[in-house]
Amino acid sequence: MPATLDAPPSAIHRTFPELGADTATLIAALRAGLPAERVEALRVTLDVPAGRMADLLGIPTSTLARRRLSGRLDPGESERAYRVAHLLERAADVFGTVERARAWLKKPQWALGGATPLGFADTEPGAREVEDLLGRIEHGIPA
Repeated sequence: MPATLDAPPSAIHRTFPELGADTATLIAALRAGLPAERVEALRVTLDVPAGRMADLLGIPTSTLARRRLSGRLDPGESERAYRVAHLLERAADVFGTVERARAWLKKPQWALGGATPLGFADTEPGAREVEDLLGRIEHGIPA
């Protein structure tokens, strides 16, 4: 298992420094396209196969492979990768470790109609709902 799986939530910041950036810097980084190697680091941290990672980015596996060769994601793919990384970070904050966060993100949740948080977050409104659920868990509010 890679070291990042049991690392504190700050390990996510090392992979996606944009998470801690001011809004203008974040937007500029997303518009320029994130480096493709960050997606691989996120995939390893989430412990998902390449095909699942491509699904999370909303692209075919072959496109993800091409992005690895070209070195950059396009802006839409970058935003979706950031969304997943942000949810992982938020879940790590709530659950205390990246490993527990990863497990929760991959487990079907009653409050999401039985969907996994990762699957539910394939759209921006879905990601907001997952964040809301994390907030309710963090504050002990019944889901």
